[in-house]
Amino acid sequence: MALLKSFNVRPFTTILALCTLAVVIPPLSIANEMLRIAGMGGTRIATSAEDAGIFGNPASLVHVKDHNLAFGTAAENIHWAELPKHGTAQFAAEANIDISPGIYYSHVFGKSGVSAGYAARFANFAEFTFESTRAEYKRNARQFSATTALFTHYNLRQERSWTIGFSRQFGRSAAGLRLRLLRQVINRGTRISTLNLAARHGPEVATDAPEELIAAIVEELQFGDRVRDIVHKRQPTFERTVNRLELDFGFQRPIWFDTEQTSPPLLVGILFENLLRADLVEPLPFRVGIGVAYVPQEWITVAADLWRDFGQKGVSFAVGSEFQKTWTGRVPKTVAFRIGIGRTQATSYFSSGVGLRLGTTYLEYTLMFGNFTYESYRHLFAFTLRI
Repeated sequence: MALLKSFNVRPFTTILALCTLAVVIPPLSIANEMLRIAGMGGTRIATSAEDAGIFGNPASLVHVKDHNLAFGTAAENIHWAELPKHGTAQFAAEANIDISPGIYYSHVFGKSGVSAGYAARFANFAEFTFESTRAEYKRNARQFSATTALFTHYNLRQERSWTIGFSRQFGRSAAGLRLRLLRQVINRGTRISTLNLAARHGPEVATDAPEELIAAIVEELQFGDRVRDIVHKRQPTFERTVNRLELDFGFQRPIWFDTEQTSPPLLVGILFENLLRADLVEPLPFRVGIGVAYVPQEWITVAADLWRDFGQKGVSFAVGSEFQKTWTGRVPKTVAFRIGIGRTQATSYFSSGVGLRLGTTYLEYTLMFGNFTYESYRHLFAFTLRI
């Protein structure tokens, strides 16, 4: 489902400044790092890119080209479905959407690479139940009243991280650290929104004439002052917020197969994630991974990763490729195609994605099939503006 949202101070001035920078600073390569990783099956241990940021191996920051500033948003798990009615329910449905905003900057200073940014994931799931309207008409009081309730059962998860990355080149090798300040917010419960309507008509209305009675009630409901505000009531079942630090460490090294070093090297990498094993609401496992990547030509990258999540059974893996073509000119254009397969937490998946660049604007899409079936799928869309 990255990068979002909010510039609340002088928005016009902000947009104008960004557009000016987009014209002055030349655009870089194909954009959204998160979508690129997802489209390549999740491979990121040994891969490197000139627009690397805060999602891959921190050791790869030494390969960043120019000043790399990007912000955008990704959306995934977009789902809406009606549910069977039950009890007094007049309507029932469920909805889900995950939003992943982020912004990051990376640059190389000599043999050192740095990055800083913000990334988040907002997972929103809710079930809506619209209860049947209960209506009552009191003939002697000439009063009509009705009550309707909307029940929203919500499960909201927010994970935000401020990230700082640093890498250093040592001879042919590179090592990097990534420090993340994580904030998890979990909210579960029910929100009840009750609409109460009331209307009273005058004695001149004939109560035994349905057309005249209904018209009088509708007129009061639409134009009268007897429509009361919707009353909201929240019934939380679980609410918790946790702030913790996490640390990742990465290493990469090129290996040549010929002594003359004329052919492209094989890049190998190691990545340790969640070294501090932070006590979060939904814990992140300590992970160790090794990977390889090969770039035989500028337009193709192939990679493979192998992961071990401590505390969980089995081994995870990912294999992926990216193919891209760039047309230079007054407005640079790039088309990228990605494909990958993998297995994590006993679930196999297949992913494919495309990326389009026109100047400094990037549109990307990735489709992931869980267990290689369309019944379990994820759509990821991303819009990124790079300056």
